Amino acid sequence: MIKEISRRPPVYLIGSNYRVTLFSSSLIRAEYSTSGVFDEENPIILEPNFSVEVPHDIKNNNPFQIKTTHFEFSLVPDGRAFDIGNLSFRIFNSLNGEYIWEPGIIDEENIGGAMLDLYKFPHGKTAENFTDGLISKNGLFVYRNHCEFLWDKKTKWVKKRSDWNFQDWYLFGYGMDYKNALGDFVNLFGKIPLVPRWVFGYWYSRWYKFSDKEILSVIDKLKENGIPLDVFVIDTDWRKHVWNGYEWNSKFFPEPSKFIRKLKDMRLKCCLNDHPGYGISDVLPHDDPFKEKIKNRTPDINEFRIKWNDDRYVNAWIDEIFKKFLDDGIDFWWVDGWGATDGIMDLNSQLWLNRFYFEAAKRTSDDRRPLILSRWGGVGSHKFPLQFSGDTYSNFETLKYEISFTHKGGNVGASYWSHDIGGFLGEVIPEELFIRWVQFGCFSPVLRTHSSGASRDIWNYSQRAIEIFRKYVKIRYALNPYFYKLARDCHDFGIPLIRGLYIEYPQDENAYKYDEEYLIGDSLLIAPAHGPGEVFESEVYFPKGEWISLETNEVVNGPVVKKIKIPLEIIPVYIKKASIIPAVTVGESLSEEIKNIELNIFPDKDSGFVYYEDDGHTEEYLRNKYLTRKILARKTDNMLQIKIEKAEGNYPNASQRQNVTINIFAVDLKPKKLSINGTNQEVRYTNKIFSGCVESKFQFITISQEISPTDEVVLEIEICGD
Repeated sequence: MIKEISRRPPVYLIGSNYRVTLFSSSLIRAEYSTSGVFDEENPIILEPNFSVEVPHDIKNNNPFQIKTTHFEFSLVPDGRAFDIGNLSFRIFNSLNGEYIWEPGIIDEENIGGAMLDLYKFPHGKTAENFTDGLISKNGLFVYRNHCEFLWDKKTKWVKKRSDWNFQDWYLFGYGMDYKNALGDFVNLFGKIPLVPRWVFGYWYSRWYKFSDKEILSVIDKLKENGIPLDVFVIDTDWRKHVWNGYEWNSKFFPEPSKFIRKLKDMRLKCCLNDHPGYGISDVLPHDDPFKEKIKNRTPDINEFRIKWNDDRYVNAWIDEIFKKFLDDGIDFWWVDGWGATDGIMDLNSQLWLNRFYFEAAKRTSDDRRPLILSRWGGVGSHKFPLQFSGDTYSNFETLKYEISFTHKGGNVGASYWSHDIGGFLGEVIPEELFIRWVQFGCFSPVLRTHSSGASRDIWNYSQRAIEIFRKYVKIRYALNPYFYKLARDCHDFGIPLIRGLYIEYPQDENAYKYDEEYLIGDSLLIAPAHGPGEVFESEVYFPKGEWISLETNEVVNGPVVKKIKIPLEIIPVYIKKASIIPAVTVGESLSEEIKNIELNIFPDKDSGFVYYEDDGHTEEYLRNKYLTRKILARKTDNMLQIKIEKAEGNYPNASQRQNVTINIFAVDLKPKKLSINGTNQEVRYTNKIFSGCVESKFQFITISQEISPTDEVVLEIEICGD
């Protein structure tokens, strides 16, 4: 017997033991219950957001079948749990052609996802499995939800399933439509929050007994060297008892409130390290100032240790400790541990803890965007960015592995990896290793230098190293509007900022082979040097298209494999022709108002980019308070037209006048006449792009125009024939 109980999305009861929900043409949920009881509440880590009818065909005979454009799902309703013989999943149009999966089959073609961290890689990882990601050459991903707990919206806490003997499977069948799979993922598990704009700035961090005066001295030193800064991370020694408790160490921070105000005055963000324990929750010290408040909230407490399976304890710690520090001016927590779920079985402890540190930020009164820095807690952790990759050795082996580790993480929503740039466990490291790591860090999701005491201060290296460091940090800052738009896309569609080549080129076999290169968005190809040598030689694959070197005079026509030589001063960055890359003027931090925008245009037949702005730090973007602007470029044999359309939307305190500089890649472009909105202009050239941070080997036509959100700008260049 088959009964349709919903159409948006389609839901079918099959016999007395099965329920099937078709979320999209590439995602289906299959449930089994021995008692035939199916709960309506969502599993703890899932937040399904599907409400449309999905075109599909069904066959009611035995087996029951659902067929969409991407897959065919078959089920023999024999009353048994899902197993080989009663369930099969046929995928159409994967890279490997048609593929049939049944329970028990291990997908050997999965590209990879994420793991807890990179603690002492590779030796510390021997007992830890790498979580599969969504992307597979076989075109499928199967998530088995084993947790017997549901989320009760009324009590805002967990409850047990009605039937403990259940199966709850989510089958993604997408073929080569990887972006669609990523969209299904965030619509099932929940969106990846848009991070604050300042996340893409430079973070200073070090495990060291800093005093407030020493921290301010480090900030001054960075300013002296012309290096912008957005975040100062204070490790565990901020507290009186070093490893646990929540009392400031008065020896190092005699007036914490005054110190925090100074950071705010400098537009800097501050993060505090917290240790919730490793496998067990840490106890509050005997003299901790928060013990009395915790006791008042939970009078029956006899041990001052948070019980993560008890909402009274969790809410007491959130309101009286975690939130209190955030209200006092701390911007976010570094969750350096995973406590214990204490009886909530089959749920990752790190994921559970991350949820509530993140929740603490949501309870503040300033509408801030919640943020934490923490280890990966398995599938679902993407909802609580950022990810911290743990204590690594300081060597080229680790640097090399971090490259593929970062882009593969995006395959399971881990889009914001923060590595210890320079490595954690090394002492003072060689200059060339540090430079190579910093270069990668500047083109990774989060740039955070860190170590276990040994300095990663750039001024301890040569003047040459300082100049390279400053140059790439500034390029990163200039590229902020590009990174930020990708962050918005990541929120909307689940597509990671840092991408393996296969996401953009799923049909290209080489896109799966070259792990030590990646894309930022679809426009920037990055191939970091990851070995020793004043000049590092690397084999790089260039996918289909024309790729323009950012800092050399090289233009590469793909698809092609090339060996390139990488001097210490350069990280290879290639821009795909037809790209539009926005940039901003580099200041001391990313909290400054956006007054100058630069559009770097590499025209082809048709190019397009949607520029994005919001206030950068609140959750107003969730209430449609943001601004977008389409930029279009079209090139024919005798004309190049660039159109900046009127802005759509708005947000409080948005700039009403901005100076826009347009830089146009001028190779093979012979301008005869240039006009803006019909008025002829003088043709000028520059080789400085990305707000002057890059001195290109190529010439660019450059022009500036002041515009308001309601202005439309049409730039036309009449091109001379051959």
